Amino acid sequence: MNDYAKDLHFDIILPRLKMVSYKQVLMTCAKEAQKHCGISAQSLYEILLNKENEASSGIGENIAIPHLQILGPQRPFTLLATLEHPIDFNALDNQPVDLVGFVLSPQADGPCHLRRLSRISRLLKCPELRQKLHETPDEIAMHALLVNPNGWLLAA
Repeated sequence: MNDYAKDLHFDIILPRLKMVSYKQVLMTCAKEAQKHCGISAQSLYEILLNKENEASSGIGENIAIPHLQILGPQRPFTLLATLEHPIDFNALDNQPVDLVGFVLSPQADGPCHLRRLSRISRLLKCPELRQKLHETPDEIAMHALLVNPNGWLLAA
């Protein structure tokens, strides 16, 4: 297994979300993180929104990776979502986003947080994988694309 795939998994996979704004996407990330980490969704949402207003999490190529490294969570939390319709995230390339990776890490994770972001970014920048993720109708099929030992996750 190569270094990018090591320890990379998604706690939640949400296919074909019907959202109309980046704020809805951020709230969904916050609500899912609350279920797994026990931190208030409203608090997470406000931190995400402030961070998004300072600098977009849209990294280009129709991808956004909102992320937080904060006190509170005991373990990292990751989420992957495809969006039914592209949403303006004020991305670097001015293209709307239809694929979202979310990362929440404990403050103490230090460089591990950056490695998670890098791995997810490299994984999602694969055009063939992005296409297959959008064509995939459900969480189980998306998960299979990501964990297949001869597949996409190892290619990241």
